[in-house]
Amino acid sequence: MQEVVKQNVRRQRSSKRRRRRTRSHRAYILLVIVLVIGLAAALSMTLFFNVTEIIVNNETDTPDEQIVELSGIRYQDNLIRLDTLIAAERIRANVVYAEKVTVKRRFPSAVEINVERAVPVANITQSYGYLLVSASNRVLEELKEDPYPGLLIISGYNPAEGSIGMVLHSEDEKRDNILKTLTSAVAGCGDPMIWSVDMAEQSDILVYIGSNAVFHMGNANDADYKLKLALDVYGRLNQINASKKYKLTMVNNNQISVLPQESIENPVTAPAWLSTLTQTAAPETETATETTSTAIE
Repeated sequence: MQEVVKQNVRRQRSSKRRRRRTRSHRAYILLVIVLVIGLAAALSMTLFFNVTEIIVNNETDTPDEQIVELSGIRYQDNLIRLDTLIAAERIRANVVYAEKVTVKRRFPSAVEINVERAVPVANITQSYGYLLVSASNRVLEELKEDPYPGLLIISGYNPAEGSIGMVLHSEDEKRDNILKTLTSAVAGCGDPMIWSVDMAEQSDILVYIGSNAVFHMGNANDADYKLKLALDVYGRLNQINASKKYKLTMVNNNQISVLPQESIENPVTAPAWLSTLTQTAAPETETATETTSTAIE
């Protein structure tokens, strides 16, 4: 019995020594792993992944060399430590026609800069002329005389600030979203006969179509649908009589009321390009049946 007890004690001691050795080995391995990771991180932020190539895809008129300079990125800068968002914002803040800028890391040693050109979508009326804006409400130019030809003219927006290169803001924040909605809807229609929008009254937005129709659209909800419906009605009316003036009014959700008008009071002077476009697109007139009010589905 005594010999059995001795053997058990020896086994217990041997088992404890093995466990201690195992824990020591694990700690050692963990320490080595931490040191390797730390060394790799230090090398990656000093010796490795340094910029040796800068790729520029630039749609603006600003030279590529200037784009790189504005980004603040230099050769031999470390890719890991590079802040791509700050670099992109530096470019966009200093290049007026830069609508969207992205800066991407291309491991192991390259940076790619993409600059998309802003496309003008509308002229915003103000006290001293017009502001030419892109789809993101970014101010591209100040026009002190005539609006940019062929683009939508928007009145009633009331810009609070309009510095070139900055995103436009209205005195009423709600109008910012309405402006984006309207410019997007008009662009979606793809019809240059919609030439002017008056958004002074948010619940009764006026859309001027050609030189002979004004559309009381109501609010900006479902603007795409409303404009396409109004253009369809306008085209049918012009096939009957292209010289008569009309007042179109949105009724319910799927109807437009039509009333003949003696004259249309425009919010701004119709541009010269509109009359040329109207003459080119005008259909042959036919004898019209007099109506006082109709509803077209």
